[in-house]
Amino acid sequence: MNSEFRSSPGRLRQFSIQNPEFIIIGLLTLVYLLLPTQNSTLDAWYYAACVRHGHELLLAHHLLYNPVGWLWVTALRAVGGDVDTLAALKVLNALAAGGSLLVLRQLLRRLRPAGTTVWPWLLLVGASFGVLRFATENEAYILPVLLSLLGSLAWARYQLGGWKLRHLAAAGFWAALACLFHQIHFCWWLGLLLGTAYYAPGAKLRALLVYALPALLVPVAYVATLPYWQQPLTVAALWRFVFHDYYAGTATGSVSGHGLLLSVVNLGRTFVQVHGSMLALLRQYPALGLVGLAFLGLLAYAGWLLGLGFRRRNQVVESGTVASAAVLPVVLSHLVVLGLQLLFAVYSEGNAEFMVMAPALLTVVVAAGLPWLPPRAVAALGLALLGWNLAFGLVPSHYLRFANTGIAPNSPLLGQILSEPTSWFLLDNHNLTLNQLHYHTGRAEGPANVLPAPTLLVQRPGQSPARFREWLRTQLRNGHRVFTTGLDGPQLLDRAQLVYGNQNAELLRGFRTVKADSFPTAFGPYYLTEIR
Repeated sequence: MNSEFRSSPGRLRQFSIQNPEFIIIGLLTLVYLLLPTQNSTLDAWYYAACVRHGHELLLAHHLLYNPVGWLWVTALRAVGGDVDTLAALKVLNALAAGGSLLVLRQLLRRLRPAGTTVWPWLLLVGASFGVLRFATENEAYILPVLLSLLGSLAWARYQLGGWKLRHLAAAGFWAALACLFHQIHFCWWLGLLLGTAYYAPGAKLRALLVYALPALLVPVAYVATLPYWQQPLTVAALWRFVFHDYYAGTATGSVSGHGLLLSVVNLGRTFVQVHGSMLALLRQYPALGLVGLAFLGLLAYAGWLLGLGFRRRNQVVESGTVASAAVLPVVLSHLVVLGLQLLFAVYSEGNAEFMVMAPALLTVVVAAGLPWLPPRAVAALGLALLGWNLAFGLVPSHYLRFANTGIAPNSPLLGQILSEPTSWFLLDNHNLTLNQLHYHTGRAEGPANVLPAPTLLVQRPGQSPARFREWLRTQLRNGHRVFTTGLDGPQLLDRAQLVYGNQNAELLRGFRTVKADSFPTAFGPYYLTEIR
């Protein structure tokens, strides 16, 4: 027994040497599972409410995300009884993120020269803020990345394994299925289609048909969904349902200087967390400055190693440890996919959510296309991202409450909103409150007495500051109470603060305000203020 005990550290060390990729994937998945956010977005609450109560499961923009979530939660309830739906859906995304890294490992091992290191690239992707953010949240962006990577793996097998049509059919199936989990992955499917058209040997038309035929699954699924929404089986109804978010105004598209600037900023934020809460965190926890210094030090070290690698790149070529020419079609096709995804994100006014696939795609292109990059440089960069994003992203989001709507089961504000239908509640993020109400009460239709804060209310069509003040006076004269959370809360340097500043106070000038309740956050209380 003693000899076995003494030999176990040796076996553990041998396993870690032989399987560093699995260790990295396992540790990152553990991070995703242990640090779910407690500051969920309004969409996260809405999807969780739909899954919990079986409402509006088939949403046009990501048709199968809620149904799969419903099946997941139903299975967990069958095994373990009572389950918190929102928490369970975050677990599903954490596991999907770990699965994405496993598939990426297989893909990189096929594309990189034999004997070269893969685990630093997995660390780099898994530590990127876009992946960390959505792996710890209930949003519809991680599961389709997993499916699209499965499509890319099958496409690489087709390209590198003798152009077997079964691999091409599998690539088309996974890429099409990803589109049913989020429409943005049409760009990934299209990029692989273009790669098939250009690189398929021999009968290109046959190859295109084999890849494209599984995509018929997408229109069939959408047609089958029309009766769920009581829509007629017509082309016009199908068209409007597929593009529902654009017709409803919840998704927009345009190209502008502002959108280009946002695109650059959000592409950077896909890798590194940058948010207005950082200044508040540094004031409250000055030791976080050491994380910033370590981050800069690791970046400098990675840059130095990259410089050395660049100067020695010819030696790598001469040594023969370079990617084969067969890999080039995979690299270029994924470069096209990356370009299409980013162009659509720019068209969507710099939508950061549409860039979550960028770390994996960029890694496929760079890791396979530039094998001379020093693994230590990539590892140092990945470690820098992990430290920074944990310190300023995941850990605060898990342990600290950034905002507090006051909505929780049996909370006073929840009871007040439901029991005082003639009172008005002008709330900072009223859609978040409405979705939380939906989650806790099971009522899909939100109460009509919950409205946006004054700053946003006056921007509605036909509204103005003068009309808002007149409406407010009318409500008060008629004996209706009016509350707002738009005054005296923590002033984080976020987008809303930069755009709107203290306009709520300006709009309420001349009215008397009295604090009625408070909701604690990590940066000070939010107040429910009565306007009189």
